[in-house]
Amino acid sequence: MSVRRTFALLSAALAIFSGASVAHANERHFTYTYETGVLPPGVKELEIWTTPRIGKDDYFVRFDQRMEFEVGVTDNLMTSLYLNAKAVTADVAPGVRESTYEFDGVSSEWKYKLSDPVADAIGLGFYGEFTGSTNEVEIEAKILADKQIGNLLFAGNLVFEQEWEFEPEETEAEQVVDLDFAAAYALSPGVRIGVEVRNTNEIAEGEWEHSALFAGPVVSYVADGWWVAATLMPQLPALKKSDEETGSRVLSAHEKLEARLLLSFQI
Repeated sequence: MSVRRTFALLSAALAIFSGASVAHANERHFTYTYETGVLPPGVKELEIWTTPRIGKDDYFVRFDQRMEFEVGVTDNLMTSLYLNAKAVTADVAPGVRESTYEFDGVSSEWKYKLSDPVADAIGLGFYGEFTGSTNEVEIEAKILADKQIGNLLFAGNLVFEQEWEFEPEETEAEQVVDLDFAAAYALSPGVRIGVEVRNTNEIAEGEWEHSALFAGPVVSYVADGWWVAATLMPQLPALKKSDEETGSRVLSAHEKLEARLLLSFQI
């Protein structure tokens, strides 16, 4: 085989490898905890979210659905648009169970990557999201950090949310501060298993109302042109709960069990 032919074959292989690497630049290995990866400029993905939230003192099942269109803007910046909906079935009185479904507004997301979890000492990024619906506005900001060490991947987020709900006689404001942490081990180039931990804190009228804690397993699979990730998150005994809570968990604002499934395709 000539040197020229060998060089051509190696160049083609490198191009294929590079293309596969770029195609998965924004793959997610966790469903609650964000990583710093962004889509390359012009690359587009369609991401489908399903989040079941199950169990309160009485019967309660809620499904949150999000449809997300993502696009890379620059080498370090991506944006996306979400359509949100939710369906709830719950006991509202003894012997009375009701089901509702509603469109839950639209969201705009922006994510900027500062450093890389492999090439740099630590991956860092910023995330911002604005959500508007007919009776509520929410602004969410995250500081993202992640690190790849061999087959181990670590990620953590500091999250702040400001919500305004428009009631008939007043506007209610609420702040939420979350701490998210996740770790996963690569069983193969496409499969990872790990754990996610989520601590969510609600502040209303300047008062720290509760600190709920969730933790559970996560699994992800990455293939050519698509990926999927799933997490199961039971609620653990609360770090802090309000006087209205009768048990060890925060069931006024959260559920006994949360789960999330993400499915994404390049388009």
